[in-house]
Amino acid sequence: MTYFTEPLQNLFTDSRRLILNFDDIPADTPPAESIASYFEAMTQKGLNPRLPEHRQQFNDQLLASTGKRYLVSQYGEDRRSMLAGSAIAEAGRTIHLGIDIFSKDLEPVLAPCDGTIVRVGREPESHSFGNYLILRPANKQLPLVFLGHLSADLPQPGLVTVGQTIARLGDYHDNENGGWSRHLHLQLLSELPPEIEVPLGYSSQQAFAENSQAYPDPVPYFLDWDLQ
Repeated sequence: MTYFTEPLQNLFTDSRRLILNFDDIPADTPPAESIASYFEAMTQKGLNPRLPEHRQQFNDQLLASTGKRYLVSQYGEDRRSMLAGSAIAEAGRTIHLGIDIFSKDLEPVLAPCDGTIVRVGREPESHSFGNYLILRPANKQLPLVFLGHLSADLPQPGLVTVGQTIARLGDYHDNENGGWSRHLHLQLLSELPPEIEVPLGYSSQQAFAENSQAYPDPVPYFLDWDLQ
């Protein structure tokens, strides 16, 4: 099998898992490490924990306490608790089709392989991908790479080399990254979507088996990434 390299500096060696499905969080998880406990505490204070600045506060605290640079979500995770009240949840699509890599800083994004940036774009709506790009690997055995929630300083389409800085994470101010805490949405595509479409970020439970073929789990495509 052919593999991708790190899309963010030191990702493989300086990250830890963040469980975002409240039902999957182990009962013995310390409250400071549980997003469910954080949501409950914020709600009791009369604050909306889903606002990006509040999500960022949780991420920053957990990164500082664990000494890690990144928090990484799981593929195929049900995020209905996180998405409650959103248009995505109301449409019945709560199963995440990529992985999210959360950080404190607006990290540079690296090309995970040699290839060609074939599309750049922007979704202006809140709770969207914001700025994004699609990379077609030079190795045709690899699926396409979709990177979302980027800064407005997008690259031009064209050839890139592995490890090259091609973008930077966007911020939630002015909805640059679609209105989320700072993170990279990493998703694989089995084929390039039509020009006027962006990939589905979430699936319904019923359609997940089909959608997982169109948007496969990224983690097995990354070599030596032992995510704990």
